[in-house]
Amino acid sequence: MKELYRETVHKMVRANLLHRYRITTALSGLNIYRGQPEILGFLLENGECAQKTLAETMGVSAASIATSIKRMCKAGFVERTEDEADRRINRIRITQKGKEVFLAGREECSKVDARMFSGITDEEIEKFSEILIKITENLSEEGLSEKEVMDFIAKEKDEKGDDKND
Repeated sequence: MKELYRETVHKMVRANLLHRYRITTALSGLNIYRGQPEILGFLLENGECAQKTLAETMGVSAASIATSIKRMCKAGFVERTEDEADRRINRIRITQKGKEVFLAGREECSKVDARMFSGITDEEIEKFSEILIKITENLSEEGLSEKEVMDFIAKEKDEKGDDKND
């Protein structure tokens, strides 16, 4: 049974890596990088916000979000302004170009997702989703919150120096 577990975990990890590769490749033509669609989506849904709020929401360090924001400002996807009440606070808002690239990126991601689930019935996808929920609950059973996991991942990324969208 342990071998079946190991093989299944290996298949899940491989599928995750392939999905990540396909998404990264699909987005590369839009000059948008991993992590940026989530930022743009948050801004599109919630409107202008403080840079610190973005870092907290995305579960990344202030330095990591600053690097992403700098790159997205340069690309014209977002604008950064000083808060009128407190000049120490940077306020970030999505631009029209950012909205357009986000929507185009969402469409590209939808194509990847459709490819991933090709030949699989809706019932099988629903069952798989239920199984993933159970797996998540099993790994979270000791009260581990999603925020704690995101904080851990952000800290690990910062320590390794990867995923900073440089």
